[in-house]
Amino acid sequence: MAVKGVPPGLGRRRIGVISGGRSGESGISRLTGKAVLNGLRRLGLRAAGLEADSLLPQRLKDEKIGFAFIALHGRFGEDGTVQGLCQAMGIPYSGSGVLASALAMNKALSKEIFRSAGILTARSQVLDRPDGKIRLKYPVVVKPVDGGSALGVGIAAGPRTARSALKSALRVSGSALVEEYVRGTEVTAPILGDRVLPLIEIIPKGRFYDFRSKYVPGMSSHIIPARIGAPAAAAVREAALAAHRALGCRAFSRADFIVDRAGRPWILELNSIPGMTATSLFPEAARAAGIPFEKMLLDIIAGSLPPG
Repeated sequence: MAVKGVPPGLGRRRIGVISGGRSGESGISRLTGKAVLNGLRRLGLRAAGLEADSLLPQRLKDEKIGFAFIALHGRFGEDGTVQGLCQAMGIPYSGSGVLASALAMNKALSKEIFRSAGILTARSQVLDRPDGKIRLKYPVVVKPVDGGSALGVGIAAGPRTARSALKSALRVSGSALVEEYVRGTEVTAPILGDRVLPLIEIIPKGRFYDFRSKYVPGMSSHIIPARIGAPAAAAVREAALAAHRALGCRAFSRADFIVDRAGRPWILELNSIPGMTATSLFPEAARAAGIPFEKMLLDIIAGSLPPG
């Protein structure tokens, strides 16, 4: 059955939706993968769910996968690893390439690129020991250099709490990014193709948007569009696109910001594979823009396929 809006040739390919893996976000990844798989099947496309484990290369061959939709979060998947595998096997895949994925996953490297591109981001440093000396103004945010879903993230008001926060972050990653805390409104900017979707203001029940706030229904409120005023919203959209392009991202991403009282957007990080779960921000923004979930998936795939 031909489906309106399906990129040419895609209907003849078998799509592999890759999820799971070894990261601390594997459970969330499987939820994203299930949502994507169901959406593709509703479109009448031939799709199979694949676990990101040691058997993945063989499964990609056995299933005769012609396009990989990468629904992985965290290390060993969102960081360019599986993208590199697909590239080596000659299988086109969704989202950003190997280098852009690796850069987006490493918060320290991506912040340096953002600074070089003139995008506001908080002062920061990288530490690999719980007793490392923090040379920043408190309070600070401590997070794993290459983690996601807010796992291992904490806010420290002083040296004592910083040590505890560093221990938590270093349990997730070998290095921790410490950055000065910016007060303001948390806003996320989802990007689909070359378009910024409606901005979402995030109001967590706790002090910040942690793992529970992200994935437990009722633990955060999302307001669309974000209540930050037209000039600040324009600045966020401009900064989000600049960050997406600076890292070399493709097809889709989501940039997270704090907008301060002066209306200036400070980028926190850029997520190269946004979640697609029931509580995820990216599909919520797409709905607000009038884009159904299935059309959003087709747009991601179309933006990922090589020209011609």
